[in-house]
Amino acid sequence: MGTSLEVMCELLVGNLESGDWLEALIFSAIYLKWINTGQIPCFEDGGHPRPNRHAEISRLIFRELERIYCMKDTSLQEVLSIRKIHPCLPSFKAEFTASVPLTRIRDVAHWGDIPHDLKLQIKHTIQNKLHRNAGPEDLVATEAMLARITRNPEEYSEAFVEQFKIIHHELKDFSMLGNLTEQLESIKESFDDRSLSALTLFLECKERLDNLEESKDALDKSIDLLLKTAQSLNALREVIVKGLESSLRNDVPDAAIAMRQKWRLCEIGLEDYSFLLLSRFLNALEVVGGAQQLKENAESKNVSSWNGPLGSLFVGIRQLGLSGWKPEECTAIGNELLACKEKGLSEKEGSEDGKAVWALRLKATLDRSRRLTEEYSEALPQMFPQKVEMLGKALGIPENSVRTYNEAEIRAGVSKLCTLLLKAVRSTLGSQGWDVLVPGAAHGTLIQVLLISSKQESSKS
Repeated sequence: MGTSLEVMCELLVGNLESGDWLEALIFSAIYLKWINTGQIPCFEDGGHPRPNRHAEISRLIFRELERIYCMKDTSLQEVLSIRKIHPCLPSFKAEFTASVPLTRIRDVAHWGDIPHDLKLQIKHTIQNKLHRNAGPEDLVATEAMLARITRNPEEYSEAFVEQFKIIHHELKDFSMLGNLTEQLESIKESFDDRSLSALTLFLECKERLDNLEESKDALDKSIDLLLKTAQSLNALREVIVKGLESSLRNDVPDAAIAMRQKWRLCEIGLEDYSFLLLSRFLNALEVVGGAQQLKENAESKNVSSWNGPLGSLFVGIRQLGLSGWKPEECTAIGNELLACKEKGLSEKEGSEDGKAVWALRLKATLDRSRRLTEEYSEALPQMFPQKVEMLGKALGIPENSVRTYNEAEIRAGVSKLCTLLLKAVRSTLGSQGWDVLVPGAAHGTLIQVLLISSKQESSKS
């Protein structure tokens, strides 16, 4: 992986003109994603760059990415590309930039009370590869070895197993592959009291949600908890984004840069988790009646039942803004959604009752929301496909991986929630609950049949 990072470093840290940034960032995002997912394997090339070299290059790349990210004239497309690169960079904490990092594996490979063949396997499949050309496959090999030595609890000494578990944790840390909770716990020490309060609330909500899923509790309770978790996530991410607003100074200590990397990955991890929560909320809403139930509630003037879905949409829109996607528009839409919730049916206009005014106002806001989310969903397919295909062909990436690259990146949850709410509000207004895809007029005779085959049989007889 060291050579791959060096290529990225030359591409990104060199003296490129501003107009060249986007293409360099897109190619880097694609290339590093395939490295991290194992589509491009890392092989030894005869050199001997220890993992600290990877960490040092990663730090150089990170600094340059943050510099571009914080520039006022950085485009939305460049911001999106940078956010795809960050999770692919290895950690550059002090323990990984040391002259001889990850030495524990050497001690374990010479452990006294394990069989000689196991020592050789650890040395040749993990230790040597890790110290010569570390890559994502080293973590895979370590996980396989850990599964082997823990299969029979009493086969190997407790001390040996414990040391190997620590190695596995260190490699996860180096590859920045800890789960969201682990990542957030790692930055807790850098939080002030207000930030710590937001972190604690989110982690408590997330834990309750995880436990609720296991206990199969009532669905309405799940919907309420999903919304509360999303709202606490939104508050926490706002705190972290605020802390990342200022650009890095030239004299900033290495430890501060390493902590900023953790903050950035936590911020991106929260974005990913927010869309997971939104998808689960949408599924739960469909189970309890979806658009039809919301319409019936509105007709009975019970619009308070819309507060949960509108609150969830508010969080989804806010997440897009925090990611740099048209933040002013996201703020404006968020304010409109809050106004719809707060005013309810209290507003009247002429002969129109409160329900009609509320529904018309909400429809306009939802239309605006969906335009925003669809623009975001369309941005990635416009940026990546041609370059994905070009790079994939050059590197011999399987066609399926090339074809599905963009599908895994698109955030469709917010747009789907907009569609559901629009269907409900249109039905409330007495209009069609569907979108017109191709407007126009048709002339002729309409023949209605149950099946196409029925028409064909009747024409033969």
